[in-house]
Amino acid sequence: MKELTFDQFSDYLSKVAPQVEGELNKTIALCCKKVQDDIQYSMAHTERNTAVSYYTNNKTKAHHPSMPGNPPAVDTGNLRESIRYEVHGEGKEVYGIVGTTQKDPDYGAYLEYGTTSGGWSGKGMAPRPWLRPAMIKNNDWIRKSISNAVAKGLKGVEK
Repeated sequence: MKELTFDQFSDYLSKVAPQVEGELNKTIALCCKKVQDDIQYSMAHTERNTAVSYYTNNKTKAHHPSMPGNPPAVDTGNLRESIRYEVHGEGKEVYGIVGTTQKDPDYGAYLEYGTTSGGWSGKGMAPRPWLRPAMIKNNDWIRKSISNAVAKGLKGVEK
């Protein structure tokens, strides 16, 4: 391995920075999309409870909730379809955000963490986590993908 002076190494880093940043932006978008897809899939394929509740005053819409600890069940699809991601690059910092654009911003949090009292039923509701399980499931894949993106970016410029 060739030894570099500090100035040579600094010059090399300034040359590879744009390629690394570009690879990271693409890869973080792919990682966020994978988490989004896994969340939406888990909501559509969750185990449902046999109990029925109604979420309209005239009791016309039956709701079969998911089992506690499982992702929320889909009735209307509003929450599932509101799951979005964004990738931001600010200076040398690149990051992704995955979450809900639901008009009621607490709705997703109520399902993720549950409630102790109140809420829709007047009783507490057990959590139906949807975001954390997808992040945990994909953690190793995300780390490997980011590491590969940095390596690809570093190889993109001659030393």
